[in-house]
Amino acid sequence: MKKRRLRLSALLFTVVFLGMHLGSYAQDSGKKEVPPEERAQEITTRLAKKIPMTKGQKDSVSTAFMQLLDDVQKYNAMNNPKILELLIHNRDEKVKKILHDDQKFDQFLLIMADMRKEMQENQGQQRYQQQQQRQGGQRGGMPAMPGGGMPGGR
Repeated sequence: MKKRRLRLSALLFTVVFLGMHLGSYAQDSGKKEVPPEERAQEITTRLAKKIPMTKGQKDSVSTAFMQLLDDVQKYNAMNNPKILELLIHNRDEKVKKILHDDQKFDQFLLIMADMRKEMQENQGQQRYQQQQQRQGGQRGGMPAMPGGGMPGGR
């Protein structure tokens, strides 16, 4: 049951992560698009800080993430949860074989869940900032009148 919950968390993280990085933004957020190779390397670096891996394992894990990112784009998986789930399952199976250890794989799932939570928090902050920018930082209500007070008042 715990492993299933961890896998689900890893799936949700990946959906959030990919949605943030692969989707086109409705508004230009001023951020440049990060290539899949850099994203895969960034994730691998974060994982390697918490899970002991050889250089070969790091390279293989990075390749597994890069393949996932490429496949998600190729199959337009963000619009099809079943395909996305299959692609993520394939990535997880590859990572499990690469790590050669159930305990390390469980750590991997926990780290992915933590990263998902962090991404969700960042998304919430970004939405709030975008909302504030759209509102122009103004409070609702009537604009101030010259000379202060209400029109027709003394």
